[in-house]
Amino acid sequence: MNRDSSVVCSNFHFSRAAMSVVETALTNREAQTSSADEVYDDGYLRVEHRNYYMACAGQSIFLPRTEFLIISRLVRSIERVVSAEELWRSAWGDEKPFNSESLHVYIYRLRNKLMPHKLRVDTVVNVGYRLLPPRGAVGALADSAAKLS
Repeated sequence: MNRDSSVVCSNFHFSRAAMSVVETALTNREAQTSSADEVYDDGYLRVEHRNYYMACAGQSIFLPRTEFLIISRLVRSIERVVSAEELWRSAWGDEKPFNSESLHVYIYRLRNKLMPHKLRVDTVVNVGYRLLPPRGAVGALADSAAKLS
């Protein structure tokens, strides 16, 4: 094999065509992963992270930017605890020093806006917060998806 048609990786030789196939597969995998990270949709709750869009049962919910950034972070780890400091960084970055009282005010506002949609933001004392969908919603959706497959 000549050097123009192959690539040397450590002790292995790969043709340019093989490397092209691998690069295409990796690029497609990254695109799928990033697009999955951009939208959360469980059939009830839909959050489009890049578009600052949120809807429950097809009904749009308007949230100011800071509240959306907080809910966006919670949705990325739905039903799991996210530390208060991490939520703060998601909304304000490192520009402002952490202020638990201010974060609590934003969580209070979010709770009031999410309550009519039966979404809950639970407090885990001295740890952080977690977003909980309506009881049975995620399990029921998973069961429905399993039956369809």
